[in-house]
Amino acid sequence: MPKLFIRLLGPAQAGDDGFRVSSAWMIQEDDGRIRAHGETDFRGLSELIDPGTDWLQQPSNVIVTVPGEDVLSLSCEVPGRSIGQVRRALPFVVEEFVTTDIESLHLASGELRRGAPTRVSLVDRARLEDWLACLEALEIRPGHLFSEAELLPVAEGQASLLVEPHRVLIRTADQAAVVDRENLTLAASGLAVTRIHVAHGVLTDLEAGELAQTAEIDVADDAADGSVLEFIAAHWRDAGAVNLLQGPYKPRQQSNPLWARWRAVAALAAVWVGVALVAMTAEAMYASYRADSLESTSEALYREIFPGERRVTNVRRQLQAKLGERPDDGRVDFVHLLAPLAEAMTPDARIQSLNYTEERGELAVDLTIGGFEALDRLKEQLGAQGLSVDITSAEQAGSGVRGRLRLRGAGA
Repeated sequence: MPKLFIRLLGPAQAGDDGFRVSSAWMIQEDDGRIRAHGETDFRGLSELIDPGTDWLQQPSNVIVTVPGEDVLSLSCEVPGRSIGQVRRALPFVVEEFVTTDIESLHLASGELRRGAPTRVSLVDRARLEDWLACLEALEIRPGHLFSEAELLPVAEGQASLLVEPHRVLIRTADQAAVVDRENLTLAASGLAVTRIHVAHGVLTDLEAGELAQTAEIDVADDAADGSVLEFIAAHWRDAGAVNLLQGPYKPRQQSNPLWARWRAVAALAAVWVGVALVAMTAEAMYASYRADSLESTSEALYREIFPGERRVTNVRRQLQAKLGERPDDGRVDFVHLLAPLAEAMTPDARIQSLNYTEERGELAVDLTIGGFEALDRLKEQLGAQGLSVDITSAEQAGSGVRGRLRLRGAGA
């Protein structure tokens, strides 16, 4: 996505018609091309920028710099055996470097590491809030806000310079500052560095000669090319600068515009998912109820078939055990009594109940059948299959006969 760069050139002062602030701005495309740029004031920014643009809704696409004169940048050693202790001790360590009340300052830090120097940026809280109020009035919500001096490259033993017509930004490994150009040589002489790197801008021959007496001078190949904002756009990611938007000023990530358009669809889908979950839960509860009911019915039927069984713990396993029995005392087991009965049953016959007595190897069958002759034929068929069959009772029941048979093995 494109990026909007804004360089605030001074404090933002509230007025009746908005804010009084000077700024430079630039919009850079994904491929590095510059879409537009310029310098303007609050009113000009309000006319140039459409905050409703999708990519501007994402704070990460807005990078703002503030004057280095307004930010104290330093590096300090912070004691602590854990990151939490380092974080709590940081304000007390930094307090030694300032003359104003630490409570009136906003403190932002780089990465906290035990036993390593911590980069810190301090800015007057009221001034920071004025800048943010100005941007908010423009409906611009930045994701990054840096001291401009922090965006210079840094290396051990090196001072980096960004040279402008009347001022120079200076950054070393442990501090960043802004000096009037006429004081550049004096400021550089107090730096404990062996190399001065001109990152952007052009030194006069006199300045170069004076600085060369202090340290080796190195000039970037593209130092004279482009604007300060173009330099910032090219280096802000790799500079390791401290983002001032921390703590209460941390930006809130805006929702994706594409997601906003699909939010209603997602909400409807969520409702249907909820309905499906409720239905599945109800179905599972009903299935559980049916399983319990069938278990009770199965146990009742098992006890009816095997009334002598005292303990029923697992109907399925106990029935499998019964069906798998092979007595060797002449008795016929349940399955060998039931199988011939099932084969001999006629379409007009209906079994009402079965009762198997394990001790005697006997199966009692209550049934209804078409008539007395049909009952006699059933007895004959069972006898032909090697079973001993007794009709213990038979009576007319409507258009058929209700009878009771007792089946045993032929030798029982």
